Amino acid sequence: MAALWRYPVSSMGGERLERMELLASGVLGDRTHGVFHAETGEIARPGRMRQWMALPRASARCAAEGEVEVEVSVDGQDWHGSGSLGPLSDLYGFPASIRRYAAPGEEGPASRYAHAPIHLLTTSALRTLQAAIPGSVLDERRFRPNILLDTPQDMGGIPEYGWIGREFRIGGAVLRGTIPCVRCAFTTLAQPGLPDDREVLRALMQGFDQNLGLYCEVVRPGPILPGDSVALPEAAVA
Repeated sequence: MAALWRYPVSSMGGERLERMELLASGVLGDRTHGVFHAETGEIARPGRMRQWMALPRASARCAAEGEVEVEVSVDGQDWHGSGSLGPLSDLYGFPASIRRYAAPGEEGPASRYAHAPIHLLTTSALRTLQAAIPGSVLDERRFRPNILLDTPQDMGGIPEYGWIGREFRIGGAVLRGTIPCVRCAFTTLAQPGLPDDREVLRALMQGFDQNLGLYCEVVRPGPILPGDSVALPEAAVA
């Protein structure tokens, strides 16, 4: 295992975890909130409109494990609760608010990720893309996986595609691969340590069918630690 990530606020930078708790619905505390324009109520979509493109320059974290409150930071040093968003609004250039997504059955904006609760990416996939664009600065933050899986240096291609429809175990959880992860312009946006780079999406469209990584569903909930072993995929039980 290379890294575990959670993104409490959609489209903002996330937090690296030393322990990940997988529920049937996905990672505890993951993508539970969104950024909205405080005056119009419009939800931010940075891969589609220029006014939202600064979103990944700030980060979010859960205030405490198991709690619904989030904290945000524009510099990774000073953290503020969602009721104090002046610095975030200054960075983004519009009055920002952070709101929790509506739960199933509730009214209001719903998370776009319910169909794909877990996103897994291998280091092989990153190396394969890097070979296509050697001048680009790549790391997993451009692609926002929950699980970055370390694969041998001599393993090429995108091995996770072979896990579609199959069950595999990571730590105390069992996952099933569902569909490749379709990529958008978010992969090109600047964030701390990563410059704006349109070549990333261009390469994905030209040589990767605009996909990279794998969406998964949780078959058996459980905890995952960075050092946990990964069992090779086995055929799913009918």
